[in-house]
This record gives sequence, structure tokens and C-alpha cells, in this order.
Amino acid sequence: MTAAPLSKPKETFHFINEPENAIHDALTGLTHLNPSLSYHAEYKIIYRNDLTIFSRDHVTTIGFAGGGHEPMFGGFVGHNYLSCYVSGNIFASPTAAQILEAIRMCQPEGGDKSKGTLIVCGNYTGDILNAGLAITRAQAAGYKVHFTPVGDDVAVGRKKGGKVGRRGLSGHLVALKSACALAERGEELKLVAEVMEYVAANVGTIGVAFDRVALPNATITDLQTLPPATVELGMGAHGEPGLQQISPIPSPESLTSQMLDLLLDVSDRDRAFIPFSASTHPKKDNEVVMLLNSLGSTSDEVLARFAELAKAELEQRGFTVSRLTLGPLVTSLKMSGFGITVWRLPPETGETMERKTALELWDEPVNVVAWRQ
Repeated sequence: MTAAPLSKPKETFHFINEPENAIHDALTGLTHLNPSLSYHAEYKIIYRNDLTIFSRDHVTTIGFAGGGHEPMFGGFVGHNYLSCYVSGNIFASPTAAQILEAIRMCQPEGGDKSKGTLIVCGNYTGDILNAGLAITRAQAAGYKVHFTPVGDDVAVGRKKGGKVGRRGLSGHLVALKSACALAERGEELKLVAEVMEYVAANVGTIGVAFDRVALPNATITDLQTLPPATVELGMGAHGEPGLQQISPIPSPESLTSQMLDLLLDVSDRDRAFIPFSASTHPKKDNEVVMLLNSLGSTSDEVLARFAELAKAELEQRGFTVSRLTLGPLVTSLKMSGFGITVWRLPPETGETMERKTALELWDEPVNVVAWRQ
């Protein structure tokens, strides 16, 4: 389908003090919401208060990203989740110096006395380059680090993704839930990293946008809208072009079914990223965890309706939704839309993790601002 031309932009209002202070204000606010967190303002790092003590006998975990996706990752720092979060400016990667400082904070006594650090981000070029610089310097100084960039956007096929790969959406939050729970248990970096990569390889996300993102480069700014009666399937987290624009707007049932097709169809060689044994009625890997994510302006009521539709559709296709969560987890400022993330739970046995263990890690209670259990 040929993309329809964009309509004229309209004005939207940002309730912020000053655009250049938006990230600082947001991260400072997190420490008031959760007193177990502290904020290193110079490097824009949110970290758990007990990080120095925790890091002595635990693997530490760092999530980093550009700002504008709150609550990711700052809202997920705390007990049984991330050790710290490093924020860049709006939609811009933190610098290598920021990431390196976070590594130093996570291994205050040096790499020889530390259990190491897992670093995670979405699969974006700037993030990868800056992480590479920071990790090269850290490893040269003796720090133990494992880096996992996550790309879970099934809207970007293998042909389009090429060597760069898929964009990161909300799949890293799913994988980090398991990896960070293992770190809290005192497991070694090798296992924590192995589980992180295993879960990430079994996760896929597809999003749909009802309007594009509005950058807070001023208190009043332009919102580049979609054409009337149009939604965009597969739009990226920064407003990158999606898979297709759909007009007229489909019914919620039809849209949900189309989104699940992209997540489940193992015969689609370009987009079959989640390694289900079958698209319908799989026998040993038929259980999933599902996440419904607001892109910023979509209410819980709308998310709940699409969750209900997706759950019913999955059950018709022979799947069981073992766990479900929803809410604003990885946003794009005020973008209107939502995403569906599906995690293929492991079989009972035979893979990196057993299903029972996977669910136990998912159910571990956390003390963070943004996770709903």
C-alpha cells in the first residue's frame, strides 16, 4: 500500500519548564517517587541507593537510552530490576563518557573484585557506537562487561534491516525482567547474560501509531499528524516510517489480528523472528507472556480492550497467555498509539531456561516506579 501524504502539522503544548531541562526534571522527580533511588545529575544517571554494597557480590545491570521514552529505563531501576539507568537528551544516545561513568559506579572497586556488569540498550546506531567506545575503555581498564543490544521490532524485516538489524522497542524490558532477577539472586555474569540474550531472541514487538511524535524543542511545538482516518502500522519509536499506512481505520478486531499475524507467522521468512514451532496450535511452546505498551497518549482503557482482543485471538490460534501486563512502559513522548509484545515462553525442558523458571523470574516482586504486577 502506498503511503498517504502527511497532513499539515498542528500545534501541541508541552507542560515542561524549559526544553533543555526536561530530562533533568524528569529524573529528579523519580527520586521523589522512589526514595530508594539517587540521581547523578552531571552524568544523568539514576541508580539504586545501595549500589556500592549491592555490587560487591552481585552482577550489576545498566540500561541506557535517549530521553523521551520515560518511564524506560529510569522507572525500572530498583530491587529485582536494573541497577542504574543512563539517559541521553531527547531521542539521543547518552555519550560514551556517561556510560563509562555508570560502569565505574557499578564496579566501584574495579573489575578484579566485581562480578561484572550487563549493559542493555535498544538496537540503534548511536547507542551501539557510544556503548562500544565506553566498553572498550572499560575493558582496557579491567572492568568486566557484557553488552546486549536488543532489536525486537518485527515491522523491520531481515531485508530492510540488513546488517543494522531491527529497531529496539519494548522487548528489552521483558528480557531484563529475567536477567535482573537472576542478578539479584547472586548468579554469575555468564548466566545472566545468557538468559538476557535467550529471552531477547524469543521476543517480538509490533506497534501502531494514531499520530506522530511531537518533540519538546519548545513549550509549543508542531505535531506532524497522519492523514485523516489513517493509522500507521509499524511506526518506529522516534517516528520512523512504518510498514504501511492503513485507511480507512480498521476495526480493533481486524487491527489486532493483523498485528498478531506479523508476530506469529513462522512462514514469513522476512519477519519470522520469534521461533515458534508453529504459527497456530504449537504443542511444546504454546505459552506466551504478552505486554501491551502505550506509546505515550493511549489510555489504560484502550490498552485493556486491545489486550482482551489479543488474548482471545491468541487462544483461538492455540496459544495460552500465561502472564499479561500493560501500561506506559516505553513511550515516545506524547505519541498516540500502542504496541503488542509477545514473549515465547520456553518449553518445559530442552532450552536455555525451563518454563517454570521463566515464570518464577517474571513473577519476582520488584521495587521500581513503573512496573505493574
